[in-house]
Amino acid sequence: MDRNWKLPGKKLDEARLREAGEAVANQYEGVSVRIEKEDPEFVTFFFAVPWDEDPEQGHAEVEITVYALGKDGLILSLEADAADNTGAQNDADQIAEDLVGELQGEPVDV
Repeated sequence: MDRNWKLPGKKLDEARLREAGEAVANQYEGVSVRIEKEDPEFVTFFFAVPWDEDPEQGHAEVEITVYALGKDGLILSLEADAADNTGAQNDADQIAEDLVGELQGEPVDV
């Protein structure tokens, strides 16, 4: 199931997003984050979390994206079909909630 949150602000602040992502990753042993601005209108977080389901890789990739929607502001989205989000749903949900807390977001129905 996709989950979305509204974040304060209207523009992507890449430095602030990077700081929040790194703060979340640092809360957990064995978790790292890669942050990519793939487009002027969105930034994607790729969290590598320890995972026994794929012994070759040893980690799942949790993908969370922040979209800039112009006058409608910023939306943080945890999409079920992105990366390993479905298989690692508990980790994905927890990391998304932690990231929303760092960024002071509020749940929203889209």
